[in-house]
Amino acid sequence: MSGIFSAIKTAISRTASPDDLLPPKDILTQEELCLACPDPCHDHKQFPSYLKIDNTTPLLGSTKPYARHVLIATGKSDWPSHIDDDKGTVTAALLDHLNKVSPPFRILTTNSSLTATHSTLPGSTDIVVLPDNILVSNVTTKNVAQFYELFLATPLPTQASTEMPDLKGNSELAVVKNMYTSMILLCSHRRRDKRCGVTAPILAQEFDHILRQRDIHEGEGGAALVMVSHIGGHKFAGNVILYTNEGRRGVWYGRVSPCHCEAIVDQSLIGGKVIKELYRGSMTHSFDNEKSTAELQW
Repeated sequence: MSGIFSAIKTAISRTASPDDLLPPKDILTQEELCLACPDPCHDHKQFPSYLKIDNTTPLLGSTKPYARHVLIATGKSDWPSHIDDDKGTVTAALLDHLNKVSPPFRILTTNSSLTATHSTLPGSTDIVVLPDNILVSNVTTKNVAQFYELFLATPLPTQASTEMPDLKGNSELAVVKNMYTSMILLCSHRRRDKRCGVTAPILAQEFDHILRQRDIHEGEGGAALVMVSHIGGHKFAGNVILYTNEGRRGVWYGRVSPCHCEAIVDQSLIGGKVIKELYRGSMTHSFDNEKSTAELQW
C-alpha cells in the first residue's frame, strides 16, 4: 500500500454511557474468532517486552465520548509531545480556537500522516472530518475560525446524509467527499509515549499485508492506513481506531497485536462485527440504526 511508511480540549470525563456500548449481535468473542495465537507466536512479529503494556485494566469505557473527529494532514508519523504547542501550525491555531469557543459536542482533533493533496494556498493543508466523511482543503492558520463555523459548529449528519456542506460563498476553502470507505488509524505518537511509537509501525506492516491479501486497495472506495497523534490510553498500545461505513462508524480497539490484524480486517472492516476483548469504545451514534440505547449493553 503506497505512501504508508513514507509518511509513516475540551474533553469531558465520564463513565461509558449506553451510546458507547454495542448491540449484542455485533459482538464477537476471542473464542469465536480464534484470535489467540500459540504462545509464543512464531507467525507474527511481536512487540518488545520492555514496553510494559497494561494487560489488566478493563478496556471498555476507556475512551472519552466524542461526536466528530478532525484529521489534519501533516505528512508525518510523529509530532511534538503536545500538538497544540507546535506554534504556527494549523493544528495549534485550530485547537486554540476550539478552546475559545463552546463546541456543541466534543471534537477529537489529531494530526495524521495523510498528505495534503488538495490544498493549493501557501501554508494550507487538508482536513478530513468524520462522520461527515468530507475533506476540506486550503485550511490555514488565518481561516480556522471560518473552518470551524462551516464544518464543526454544525449539526451532525444523519446516517442517510448525502449533501455536501454549503460553503456560503466562501472562495478560499474547498470541500470534497473523503475518498476512503474505511480508515484504519494507528496511534504512532512516539514523542508522547514510546509504546505507540514502537507498536504502530509493526501493526502497520501487518495490516498492510492483510489488506493486500484481501485485495483492498488504497484510494477511491478503498481503505486508508493512517498514523495519528495522541488519542489517549497509551498504556493500551497498540491503539487502533477503525472507521467504516464511509466514516459513520468509529470503533476503538486497544491492546491490538499483529496477531489481531487479520481478524480486525475480516470481521470488523469487512464483516461489520466488533471484537469484545479489544473494544474500548466508539464514536457517538456509531450504532444508532441497530438498537435502542436501552439495549446497548452487555
